[in-house]
Amino acid sequence: MTVKKKNKQSGSALMFGESVSDKIRKRAQKLFEKRGSAPGDALRDWLEAEKQIKAELKK
Repeated sequence: MTVKKKNKQSGSALMFGESVSDKIRKRAQKLFEKRGSAPGDALRDWLEAEKQIKAELKK
């Protein structure tokens, strides 16, 4: 009996060869840079990026 392993990237679905979490990370980085690269709002940047990416995926 052969057992096949599922290939997962941190539980994220792949979208055009890039995981959703990678897209969120890149968007959060852009938001960070857009607000002047000031530290202290990493969670806010991540949550906003996640919201934007998820909205784009629904379209």
